[in-house]
Amino acid sequence: MRLIDADKIDFGKVFIGASDFAKDTREAAQKLIDEQPTAYDMDKVVGQMEEYIKESSNVDYNRAMIEAIEIVKSGGIE
Repeated sequence: MRLIDADKIDFGKVFIGASDFAKDTREAAQKLIDEQPTAYDMDKVVGQMEEYIKESSNVDYNRAMIEAIEIVKSGGIE
């Protein structure tokens, strides 16, 4: 499995043409992608991690969780 940013797909570049077939293909492809479930909700994951920090008094654990939150927010891309 891999995550993609479906909002960045330009279906006009992928399925070129003004014909009804090209238009129908663009719409079908977009519908197919839009109907796929989100792999995870970043805000929900971060929220849960922040709750764990609030509940913990372990400083090292909390530091690690804060670093993990930053990784999740950045998408793991440096």
